[in-house]
Amino acid sequence: MNIEWFKNPDNLTYIDGTKPMDHLANQFQISNFVEEVNSFHQNPIKEGKTLLGKKRTSIKLFIPDLTFNEHIEMGENIFVYSGCINNCYVIYFPLTK
Repeated sequence: MNIEWFKNPDNLTYIDGTKPMDHLANQFQISNFVEEVNSFHQNPIKEGKTLLGKKRTSIKLFIPDLTFNEHIEMGENIFVYSGCINNCYVIYFPLTK
């Protein structure tokens, strides 16, 4: 993973983490995707977390600011990376008032 790739906004798609994410669960064929994202949101780790789906799919949940030790735009949020030929999803959790 190259940090420069994640700095390019053309490679990112933003998802509100408070909205349903069933379409991502279906896309990646990971039945417990939402639970895994919520768990990672509560307890992020520097190395990130790899999730395995059906039919040889896998994705990586990570927080770029932790992983790369450098701040990038939106880098404090969860990134869902499935390879550089696909867009990376940025799952953000809006502040509540």
